[in-house]
Amino acid sequence: MTMKRVLIADGNIPADRAVFTRFNGCAPSGMFDQLLRTGWSNIETEILYPTDADAAPSLPLEGYDGILFTGSNSNIYKREPGTLRQIEFARAAFESGTPVFGVCWGLQLATVALGGEVQPSRAEACGCEAPFASAIKLLDEGLAHPMHAGRTEVFDAFAFHSDEVTVLPPNATITAANEHFIQAAEIRAGKSVFWGVQYHPELTGSGMAGFLRGSVRELLAGRRFDSAERIEEAAEAMDSFGPGSQILERDRHLFTGIDTRRFEFRPLELVNWVERLVLP
Repeated sequence: MTMKRVLIADGNIPADRAVFTRFNGCAPSGMFDQLLRTGWSNIETEILYPTDADAAPSLPLEGYDGILFTGSNSNIYKREPGTLRQIEFARAAFESGTPVFGVCWGLQLATVALGGEVQPSRAEACGCEAPFASAIKLLDEGLAHPMHAGRTEVFDAFAFHSDEVTVLPPNATITAANEHFIQAAEIRAGKSVFWGVQYHPELTGSGMAGFLRGSVRELLAGRRFDSAERIEEAAEAMDSFGPGSQILERDRHLFTGIDTRRFEFRPLELVNWVERLVLP
């Protein structure tokens, strides 16, 4: 069996990785590591923290079969040192010819690295899209795109972001969007192809619960919830949200605007990226 190597680039600074570990047991890179290792016996993973000044992959970037950008609690327009290091890393990744995939921050990182723009959410009614992105619609380009194979034309997904892609770089194709945000895109840059989503197909309900509990300050600032008690209420609902789960009457207000019957818990975009671009 030929082994494939995927480099997972965690977008978080050390302090934020510690918060994720406290509430989820690992940083976002650990979630992807587990998904890839359990989903495919012929994939080896390596985790890199490109925010850190001393970070270096064990191989040249062209030596990997895939590079994955995780989500992050950072804001890319602040241009902090760790962010600038990630932008340079992303540009190098695109020149390597290795297929690249990005989630949330990963889409924003690719956008900025290639000349596009990301800003705080401009939607007055949606300063922070969490815990769900509702009514995501596949555009004509997305209906035929292999990244979205298995998706229905309209779907709901886990989401957690207060920033948005406002201007895509050249050679970008939007494949999915909802009322407020660009939700998915393909970008062709350098020698590589990038697939990215703004939502979080990798998360489970308990994973989203950890995101909520670890981001009380950000959620209050983004006007998504009006109190820490409401955030904990939402986290408790997420803890029990999974395939076939019954929504308690007391929690129904948290699910307004989504259709739990069409909610897809499989990480389809990640699976499609691996099957279509990493393994062949």
